[in-house]
Amino acid sequence: MKKVVLITGDLAAGKSTLADNLSKTLNFTCIKKDCVKEIICDSVGFSTREENKRISVAAVNSMIHFLEQTLKIGGEVILEANFRLEEILRIQDIVKQYNGELFIIYLTGDPKVLYERFLSRVPTRHRAHLSIGLDKDYNKFVEYINDLRNQLERIDCLKIDTTSLLEEDVIDKAFSYINSK
Repeated sequence: MKKVVLITGDLAAGKSTLADNLSKTLNFTCIKKDCVKEIICDSVGFSTREENKRISVAAVNSMIHFLEQTLKIGGEVILEANFRLEEILRIQDIVKQYNGELFIIYLTGDPKVLYERFLSRVPTRHRAHLSIGLDKDYNKFVEYINDLRNQLERIDCLKIDTTSLLEEDVIDKAFSYINSK
């Protein structure tokens, strides 16, 4: 049974770092929404928040297409994004259709710590990820995180609080979970 690892969760919780490390460890293809979105933005551009949202939808749809193509040829894959509930449900259906095994890892943390991490990377972030203005309003940041948390509270997954864990500990927990079945 082919494995699909879905890494989701709060902003600045370490999703991309975990995805990169697991990809190397497991030798799985890794598809990260931020990378797909940046490619699309650099190719077609955007000028409004609504256009940016449509690019986000296109990025996730592209990831799901790549997932299906990978499963068709028997490959294993890591998908990383702050997925919404409806997107996770679509992914679950596709993985089931191809008799794969889905491992969902949700990274979370203390909002104040996450916000500091978020702000520290603003200067180096691609403009595609800054259109919401969360870097200017802590309350909007918390609202954004809580909306996602509320959507995903009924999803069966491994939750890891990355507030004070070392990167190696997060990787070890995720790796153990993936190899537990």
